[in-house]
Formats: sequence, C-alpha cells, structure tokens
Amino acid sequence: MTSIVQLIGKTVGIISGVGACAAWMVEMWSPTPALHLSGFGFAVALMMAMLAGIAVLAAYHGHGITLIVLFFASFFPIGLFLIGEAGWLGVIGFLNLGYLFSGLIASLLPVAVKPDD
Repeated sequence: MTSIVQLIGKTVGIISGVGACAAWMVEMWSPTPALHLSGFGFAVALMMAMLAGIAVLAAYHGHGITLIVLFFASFFPIGLFLIGEAGWLGVIGFLNLGYLFSGLIASLLPVAVKPDD
C-alpha cells in the first residue's frame, strides 16, 4: 500500500512540474501573452519554468524536502497571485500545490528497501 501511495505522489509531482513548466513556456513564447513579460518579468517566468523542471526531477527521485522548498519558492511569490487569475493562467498556482502534495508524501512515507537476494 505504501508503494502505491508513493507512486501516486511521484505521479502528481511529475505531472505538476511538467504542466507548470509547459504553462510558463507557453506564456513566455506566446505572441499575445496573458501577462506582460518584458525584461525582469521574462526572467522571472524563465526561473519559474526552471524551478518546475527541477520539481520534475525531484519528484522522480522522491526528494520530498526539495519539493517542499520548491513549493515555497514558486507558490508564495507568484503561484498564490496566479490562482486568482482567470483562464488557464490560474492553473499554474494549482499545479504548484502538486509540489507540496508530492513532497509531503515523499518525505512522510518511509521508503521500502528490498533486501538483497
């Protein structure tokens, strides 16, 4: 049962990271972005996309603390603001919540170690 819950946590983390990274990439390279990204805004969007990519790797390897730190680094400055936005841009904030869910599962559940045969 523990391994199924860990698999669900990894899957949620990977899907959240890939979705957030894709959403930031679409936002950065769209001809008519929903947010005005110029200069510093573009750099922040690029950083958020990179943090989402790191979240995918952390979820895959089961690094719970890393996912929780990434949640705080991406949700409170921008994700919380984006939840209130209309349209698909508000989804980024909810995808950031997936980092927290995945990180809590990865850090609270023990990892099952298989004995050597």
